[in-house]
Amino acid sequence: MKKLVAIGSVVLAAVALALLGLLLRPTVTSQTAQPNYPSATLSGSGATFPQAQINVWVSEFSKKYPTIKVEYAGGGSGKGQSDFIQGVVDFACSDVPLKTADWEKARSAYGAVYQIPWVAGGVAFVFNIPELGNATLRLSQSVLVNVLLGRVEYWDDPSIASLNPGLKLPHQKIIFVHRSDASGTTNVVTAFLSKVSQEWRERVGAGLTVQWPLDSVGRGVGAQGNQGVAQTVRNTPYSLGYVELAYTKNLGVVALENALSEYIIPTPESVAKALEGVSVKLDPASDVSKLNLLDQTLNVKASGAYPIVSVSYLIVKSPSAYPREKAKALSLFLEWVFTEGQRYIAEGYAPVAGTFLEAGRSVAKLLSGP
Repeated sequence: MKKLVAIGSVVLAAVALALLGLLLRPTVTSQTAQPNYPSATLSGSGATFPQAQINVWVSEFSKKYPTIKVEYAGGGSGKGQSDFIQGVVDFACSDVPLKTADWEKARSAYGAVYQIPWVAGGVAFVFNIPELGNATLRLSQSVLVNVLLGRVEYWDDPSIASLNPGLKLPHQKIIFVHRSDASGTTNVVTAFLSKVSQEWRERVGAGLTVQWPLDSVGRGVGAQGNQGVAQTVRNTPYSLGYVELAYTKNLGVVALENALSEYIIPTPESVAKALEGVSVKLDPASDVSKLNLLDQTLNVKASGAYPIVSVSYLIVKSPSAYPREKAKALSLFLEWVFTEGQRYIAEGYAPVAGTFLEAGRSVAKLLSGP
């Protein structure tokens, strides 16, 4: 009898534990299924330079925060800045910060504007020479300038051939593919050309759009966005163009001379090498254009550094310029990108570090509100 009582006690205890578990289970399930996250859609537009990276971030972020939808349209840095100032989007991306006049206009409208570098990349010169396949083509800075100024007309010009003695270059005219939209990538490339060539600086200059000399002789072709330039080069034999590193798939890539006369292929490592010497104290609420950060990342004198490297900027408004739920959603997005999101860097990009990460997290905290 004692044994039966003992067994009965064990069974009762088990039943009691099971009932207790049933009572507790709904509470645990409820906490997991109903997190206190805002429900909002964040819209952004701008540079195509960071678009592949943004797509990766949005995909990973949405897995953790399914109630927040982030939509990004890459129409070029100029469009992103314009959309932001006109209030069409919640955030913008640009390869150059707002000019002082535009920054003041936006600040007047939104109370404050924050500009934060959030990813870095290299601008590659790509080519389509069917006879070369995937061979590496070397170009010096001076030869590149002469090509783009129109002095070097054919791929087998002696100045190119002497840099590539192992390659049989065709006697074909060089077709140049450039951006047709207001482009931060164009600004980066033309700033580099202006830095290494006084003649380029005086004759053409730098900007989101420029008058490309090869257009006037019928060898220049415009295309929309980084993807558009890459596709046009793929479709145009004997062409040369420039794209962010992430867009170089199935294209020949130029090994470009750097400031130490080394010929460097753009890679995440050679991009990161160019960023090692960057030292700035960033206040994201200030007029960031006055930092002239681009000058610190172009043609740096560091062994192994690719010469055309830039950061891309995220631009957001003050917390009071957003509806409360949207400000909270944007805060979560920024907090995630500048912490956990750094583990998801897409192929062709390099992460930012130090003061830029701190700036991003501080703006995320501001947006989260009291």
